[in-house]
This record gives sequence, C-alpha cells and structure tokens, in this order.
Amino acid sequence: MVLQLNIQVKDVNPAKQRTLIVSEQSTFEELHLFLQTAFAWSDEHLHFFSQKGTSIVPQAGDLLEQTGAVDEKTAILTDFLKNPGDKLTYIYDLNLDWQHEIILEQKVELPMDLPLPFCLAAEGNQPLEKGFENTYTFSDNEELVEYINHQLSVFYEDWLLGEEGAEEIEPDESEWNQLFDAADQVKEKQPWLEIQDNQFIAVWSDRVNDYVYCSIMGNAGESYGVSGFLGSRGLLSYLDLLDDDPFDDNLAVVFMQYSLTVNFNSREELNEDEYDLIKSLNRKYRGKNQWPSFTSMIPDTVPWSFNQEESLIFTEVMSKLESFLSRTDNLSKITPSFDSGKILALNKEGEQIILSTFDLVEKAVQDPDLELDMSEIEWKRMRNKIDKINGVEAELAFIQAGEPVQRTPESRPFLPYILVLLDRQTGAVLHYDLVDSIYYSEGIQEKIFQLFEKIEALPQAVHMFDDFFATQAEPLFDKLSLPLVKTEELHGMNQFIQMMEEDKPF
Repeated sequence: MVLQLNIQVKDVNPAKQRTLIVSEQSTFEELHLFLQTAFAWSDEHLHFFSQKGTSIVPQAGDLLEQTGAVDEKTAILTDFLKNPGDKLTYIYDLNLDWQHEIILEQKVELPMDLPLPFCLAAEGNQPLEKGFENTYTFSDNEELVEYINHQLSVFYEDWLLGEEGAEEIEPDESEWNQLFDAADQVKEKQPWLEIQDNQFIAVWSDRVNDYVYCSIMGNAGESYGVSGFLGSRGLLSYLDLLDDDPFDDNLAVVFMQYSLTVNFNSREELNEDEYDLIKSLNRKYRGKNQWPSFTSMIPDTVPWSFNQEESLIFTEVMSKLESFLSRTDNLSKITPSFDSGKILALNKEGEQIILSTFDLVEKAVQDPDLELDMSEIEWKRMRNKIDKINGVEAELAFIQAGEPVQRTPESRPFLPYILVLLDRQTGAVLHYDLVDSIYYSEGIQEKIFQLFEKIEALPQAVHMFDDFFATQAEPLFDKLSLPLVKTEELHGMNQFIQMMEEDKPF
C-alpha cells in the first residue's frame, strides 16, 4: 500500500501545496527529504514533525531529548497516518517557523508503473527561503509537477546509487511476495530451455524510464536465473563483462556491474539471510534450482540484497517478461543473439520490436552533459574566487581505495575513491580527498569542482587517464575553460599509486 498525502505550507499567499505518493513504510527521515525536494528547501535548518503532542525529530540534536520525542530515522509513516484524514505538522526552520500541514488523503494499491516518491499535484512555486535564491518559477502547475517529479527521480537515483546519507528502504512483506511470485512465474516457463544467455530480451521499464536488458541463464545446465542490466549504464557494464578476459581475476569489472538478478538455487546454496526471508514469507520450495535469491549489483558497491525500489523495478520487469513468454512460441527463432547486433525488445506499449545494439551503444556512450545544478551567478562567483596556478600543469585521478566501507551494519558497503591532484612536473601532492562512490556524471563533476574550491586554485591544464571519469568530467572542464588532456599514461600518478600499494607516506 502507498499513502497519498496532501502537504500545504500554512499562512502563505499564494497557496503552496503538494500531493505526494509515498510508501507507507517510509520513515519520517525519508519524508523530510521528500518534502525538502518537493518544495525546493535548502535543508540548511532544523526541522521536526508533530502529531497530538508527540514530536518526531532528527536523531542528532537537542530535540530528541524532549520528553516523549520519537526518532525520525526509525518512525514509520503508517504508524502515525492510519486512516484518511489523519494529520501531521512538519516545521522547517525553527526561527522562521515554516509550518506544513500534512493530511493523509487515502491509502491505495501501488500502480506498477508509478515510481516512488511521486508528485501527483502541485500548486505554487517554492517558498522564498531567507538567504537562498529561487531555483524555479512556473506559471503552469503541470510544468511544476513535471519539474518536481524530475527532481524526485534525480534524488532517488542518487539514493539508489548509494549517495552519502542515503539509507536503504527494504521491501515490505507484500512487495517481497509480489517479487517472488513474478520470479516463480518466469521460472515455470523455463525460458533457458529455448534461449542462451547472450540472447537478450529488452523490457521497457516505466520505473527506470529505459530498457532493462534481460539475460536468461541456464541453457548450459549449470546456473539458472535472469539478470536484468538497467538502462544504458547497465548495457555498458555488460559490455565491460564481454571485454574482460574470463581467466583474469578482475574484481574491478564485477564491481562496475549495474544489474538486478534472480538466481534459482538449491537449498544449500542459499545464505542464512536468503533462507530466513523465504521462511518468514512462508513460501515453499523443494528440489534443485527452485529456491530464488535476489542480488543487486550497483557500480562501486558490494553485491547486496534488493532494496524497495529495486524490488519494484524487478517485479515490473519479471511480470512483463512472463506475459511475453506466455504468449510467444518459437522463442529461440525470434530472439537474436547479442553478437548479431540486434536485441529483441518489448517497447513502452508492449509491442515486440528489434533494437540495434550499435545504436544503443552509441547512445550510451554519447558525450555527457554538465550535470551540476548551478546558476550563472554561482559560476561567476566561483571563477572570481579561484586563481590559476601560474605555470603548473596537474595530474588528476580517481583511485579506488581498496576495502569496502560500511557506514552502519544495515547499510550497503561501497568502495571509496581517493581523488588526487598532483603537480605534473614535480610529482608533489597538491590535494587529495577520500570520496564516496561516484559512478555517475554529477558525482564526478561535483567532487572535482569541490576540490578546486577547497584549494582555491586552478592549474594551467589537467591531465587525466583516458577513461570513464575523464569523459564524465569533460563538460565541467569546458565550463571552467580549463584544458583537459586525456592520456594513457600519468607518470606522477603511477608513482603515487605505487606508494599507496607499498604503504609509504605521500
């Protein structure tokens, strides 16, 4: 079930309100983030929720010391919003006291094509927050809703990719059962008897807003299941697998995968958590290759169990795949191999079409855009603040730091990077930072931008390895009018990496 909430900022004219669809299992911490995004607040001030004398507050800070206060990180919406008409108050900025009235309008079943969180309706541009410029102005409410949903989707993609501060939301019992049902129905069709794992079936996902490229495993009689590579990024990660030497123990390629997978195992192949989940759902399986387990692979993170959004994505894809398998004969004849340059696909309308792998790859590797959301005033301020280092050319690289990092026992471990800037001539370290997983354009551009802000200087030119990071960073260098040289060899950086491996000071 999902909650349809109406949120109105009180005592403002003209009216400013949003209607949001959120999971009933969302925490108040998550709702706070949704509201910050939907109203374009800066999240620079304190906040809390209240209902009938009970305060729901951030874990950090003095508010939690109030008698009867509840931690927003663990408080669940459905425990406070049980029936239509139930209300909450959300207060942001305790000095200016921006009060938001939150009303539960209804509880509904989640439509399969609806991403969460989702803005259903909106009225009024963002409130004018002291010290901050407005980021948008719309005269048309439909355009406003479209913009808010874009911002929510960007926020959720960052969340899905494990950006700092993000917590995983686990599927609830109903969502797990829907996922298992969809996987079991595909398993019953035994598509691996007809096609091999390089005969892809691309399924359009409304939640991903792109194709999910499904590889069906089991034709060789060893392991059975379905891997779905998510969108263009997932397709490129599959190509990395193809390019990798199967005899090399290359964990880097594994950690760059972007896919969701169900494997059908024997009982003894399940780990304890997987078995406990099946048992808790009271699901019954017997025999070899019957017990489902679900694995999420996101770039720069450790393989992990599905979160809520991933379970909804995979349920959608498996349901569409099962429907296609049910109505299709001669699957092996109509499904081309990936090597042929063609992929069988089910488009938005569910129609069967053929996609060109050449066109898909060309689209996936097209030049990235500048993703940093900054006004021209901010860019001008930054350029005025930062001077060029006369005569200095620098080497810059993102170097994987090795061991995974896990912020909490429940959070997904990620592989951090060291962002290093060296004087190209002397090899001297100008600056380095430990940064989170940054396998997306905005993250890469943001970290480099922050580095230049910290040192308050720009080199005359920057040399980077000719790789994914340099390609994604290029629009930022263009914006800064800073020459970027992409090369296969960085002598100073190679020495730095060697010193790291030998655990020498730098």
